[in-house]
This record gives sequence, structure tokens and C-alpha cells, in this order.
Amino acid sequence: MGKLAAVTCETAKPDPKRDRLLGDGDGLFLRVRPHGTKTWVIEYEHQGKRTKYTIGGYARDGAPGNSIPEWLRHGQQSLTQARSIAGAWKAARRGGHDPAAEWEALLEQERQAEAAKRAEVEAERMQPTVKDAVDSFMQKIMAGKKSAPAIRYRLDRLAALIGGRKIRDVTRQDVIAALDTIAQGEREGKTAKQLAGEVLTQAKRLWRFAAEREWIADSPIEKLTRATFDAKPNKRDVTLRLDELATIWRALDNRELCKSDPVTVAAMKLLILTGQRESEVCEAEWTEFDLDAGLWRLPAERTKSKRAHLVHLAPQAVAILQALKPITGKKRHVFASPLRPKQAIYGRAVNNSLLTMFKAGKLPNVTQCHVHDFRRTLISRLPDLGFEPFLGHKIANHVLSGVFAHYNHNSYEAQRKAALEAWAARIESLATGANVTQLHRVA
Repeated sequence: MGKLAAVTCETAKPDPKRDRLLGDGDGLFLRVRPHGTKTWVIEYEHQGKRTKYTIGGYARDGAPGNSIPEWLRHGQQSLTQARSIAGAWKAARRGGHDPAAEWEALLEQERQAEAAKRAEVEAERMQPTVKDAVDSFMQKIMAGKKSAPAIRYRLDRLAALIGGRKIRDVTRQDVIAALDTIAQGEREGKTAKQLAGEVLTQAKRLWRFAAEREWIADSPIEKLTRATFDAKPNKRDVTLRLDELATIWRALDNRELCKSDPVTVAAMKLLILTGQRESEVCEAEWTEFDLDAGLWRLPAERTKSKRAHLVHLAPQAVAILQALKPITGKKRHVFASPLRPKQAIYGRAVNNSLLTMFKAGKLPNVTQCHVHDFRRTLISRLPDLGFEPFLGHKIANHVLSGVFAHYNHNSYEAQRKAALEAWAARIESLATGANVTQLHRVA
């Protein structure tokens, strides 16, 4: 078989009916397709198997580079380059190799390596930043919860400092440095140490969330405490006198002193009379109440302890609820929001109403307090009315401790009912009486 000439490769004409194969030796052919396309083919036999392998297209100037792999990857070769490949493959066959199969295996290995690299890059791209984790946590865990805005504010303070970092790469020291920065700030003349502690509390929740989703191996900040930043939470211990409660009650009935809407006023009064939590009162539904029997049945899913709870309603509490019937009786929530359709009022809205009266100087002789302090006051002051101390905790749905909790399973419903009725009667008598000062024992 004669060797091909460069001019033959350039001028070879196609056969309109079939492929033309122009041989060059060593198994190399220039294949001319009926439509004129020219490609290099190497044909050989290895271990009884016939192989015809296209190494690339014909190009007069050939492929760049100085090696056979470079020419093969380029996909187009000159006559000289094609001959070099054919010669090398012939030598490989003599050495017992299958050059086409080995070349394909190498290409497949490279493709897999490239795919693995792309997957690694994509996995790295998908690895969430701290800000991404915050957004996911708020959407999946906190969506619809009333505490969501406050928690979002705290986590955003952290994200403002390290939000662009991959949460996987954030170290304990990174978080400490961010919290130290937050703790150094001031707001209205007060240090931000408490805020740093609150941010830490929510950050620990965020990192647990990330660990559950395997974004991180484990949380590096789980053992951090608020004390690290001198940010122990301020525990409230305000307990009002009964005459102070009566003063608040009178203010709630005075439009000059309290500008709140009737629903908010009613919610605050029920908080005073029942000693239940803000969320339990504010989110109460009409289906939970039996006003004829004077009972309020709190379902387990709405209590902090996840235990169903029975609250006895004094006549004063029943009257408050009956007065609300014309306003919210056709709605789901007893204390339906006047601003947000199909929603209950927020506990903080009731608390803000109380704080507004304090700020306006409408309660000058009352200890500054929050509505949650009504609960502590009821528990602390019931003994002043002659009731056993543990009854207040029973009314508040607390879990009693020690031997008492283990052996005494009495619900004391009759005693709880009597205690709440006496409590409401005393508040009412003090609120409506003149020059009455309530004497009490130290709680």
C-alpha cells in the first residue's frame, strides 16, 4: 500500500454512494464521507477482535501541541500527526496493548474525575452560609410563630458579622468574637451584654438545626454559656401587692387612664384573675370555654408543659367573657385581634398596653411590672387569703417537685375553684372599695 501525499488528502473527492478509504499504512486510513467530511481511522486486530477507531478529523495544519494525547484530545490532525499516532499504536499492539481501548479508558477516567470535581464544586457552592442557615431555620422552624420577629432580629445581628461565612467553617472563636462585638454596643445608655446572651441562645438553636441537617458535624458553641459574656438573663421577681393589682384594675376601667381597646383590656383582666400565661390567655378559643359551668379547658398543645389544664372561672371572669361575646363571639379566638383578621392579639400587645400606662404616669403608686408578673403575684398572694401555697402552683399548671409530686396526684379542683373565686372577689372588692389597704404576709 502506497503512502498518502498531503496533496491527495487535500484533493480527495467523495463518492456520493459510499465511504472512500484511502490507506497510508500501519492501519491508518483517510475516510472520505459521501458528503465530503474527512476523518482519520485506525483499523487493527487485537486478540482476535477487530477494531476500527476514529482518532479525529483531517486538518491540513493539524492540532496544536507536541504529544499524541494532545492531538487526540484536539480531535483534528494533519497527515504527519495521524501517521505518528498510527505508528505509536502499532508499537503498543506489539507490546500486547489495545491502544484504542486504553485511550477510551483514560478518557473515561478523566470524565469521571471531571464529574467528581464538578460535584465537589457544586457541593461547596450548596454548602450554606450562616445567613443561608438563618433563612432556612426561620422558614422551616419559626414560620408562623409569634416569637419569629424577635428571634430573627437576634440572628440577623449575628449574621451581620459572620453571615457570609460557610457555617461549616465557622469556629467557636469566630462566634465568640462576634458576640463580643455585639456585647460592646450600647442602646439607650444600656450595655448590650444581655443582647449578646440572647443572640447566643438563638445561635445555639441555629447550630443544632445545622447539625441535624448534616451541614456541620457538631455544634462548636454548644458549651458556651451566657455567663461567658457576663450576660446572664435578668430573672424577674416582681410581686405586686393586692392593692396595686386593684389600682391596675381600676385603671383598666377608666378611659382617661387606659386607651386600649376592649379586647386588650379583657385579656389583661383575665390574666389577673386566672394567673395563666400570656399566650394561653391571648390565644384562647371560644371552643375551650363552658361559661355556664364556669370552666376553661386548656388543651395540651397550647400549654408550656404540654399537659391539658382545667381553669375554674370566677363569676367576674365569666362576666368578662360574656361581655366579649358581642365583639368576638363569631370568631375563632376569644381575644381576636382588631387589626389582623383571623388572628388573636399578641401577648406583647397586652403587655405594651400596661407599659403605656406606666410610661404615661397613669399608675404612679404601682410597682413597675409586666403582665407575666400577674401570674407570680397570684401564686405568691393566695396564701394571704388563707389558701395552701401549693394551690397557686396547681392553678398555674406547674409540675410540683419532690415527694409531694410523686405521691400526691390529687387535682384539688374544689380548692382551686374556691381559691380563684376568693381571689377575684378580693380584687373586685379592693378595686371598688374606698381607702382599702390590703394587709398580707411576706410571700
